[in-house]
Amino acid sequence: MKNYLFFVLLLTACNNSDDDKAADTSAEKDKPAVESGKKSSSTGACSKLIFFHPGAEVEARSYNADGEAVSSQHTKILDVKSEDGMTVAYVEGADLQSGADKPKVVNYSYKCDGNKIYFDVASMFRDAQKQKDATFESSLIEYPINVKEGESLPDATGVMKAEKNGKKMEMKYHFINRKVEGKEEVTTPAGTWNCFKISHDVEVEMDIPGMNEKAKEMMKTMQGNIKTTTITWMAPDFGIVKMEMYMNDKLASRNEVVSFKK
Repeated sequence: MKNYLFFVLLLTACNNSDDDKAADTSAEKDKPAVESGKKSSSTGACSKLIFFHPGAEVEARSYNADGEAVSSQHTKILDVKSEDGMTVAYVEGADLQSGADKPKVVNYSYKCDGNKIYFDVASMFRDAQKQKDATFESSLIEYPINVKEGESLPDATGVMKAEKNGKKMEMKYHFINRKVEGKEEVTTPAGTWNCFKISHDVEVEMDIPGMNEKAKEMMKTMQGNIKTTTITWMAPDFGIVKMEMYMNDKLASRNEVVSFKK
């Protein structure tokens, strides 16, 4: 699920071409004009993303550094509702690795308050909670919606904790040096898009209880020797259409939208 996870996490690095900065994010001010729990029409800034359109489906494909297809991802928006002042999208995601007989399917959700989108990384692993002694928890990662060319975006940090059979692990992920590089026209098999190009670096910290000091130092050294950079292309009237990940400035993988329907 690694490529699929990055695709969804980077869904909202930016998405609006307005030059105005995001307004006050108070829940009362941005509360959708529908009653909590009822279906939302997904109005406002949230509705510009296909990922907040009930019934929409998006097909994406991942490639390795050599341009070979390694997996495909199918995203279907099952429902969109208004809950506690947020527009909430309920999603089914299916990831099919090359050579696999059937895809891995997970259900998850993300939220939008009109100014920011919030994603719970652990929600992609909810199926694992069906296993005894297995739990996943994480903090919400938030992304601003309104951006402009040349803008530096705030860093984002999240924490994911996992426990299985009494063994615990904690991972912290930091999105740093986030910047809107400019505007570019991008063509994928799904069409041609006028996009914002956004870049950021990714840093990961892992804490595995029981790991000895030598192993910890080896992990720190390994992480210090690898610089991970992600570039995404976001169409304001659609969402993310292409993403590239670089390891030490060399292309490691690419993901792009190949088809969609609303």
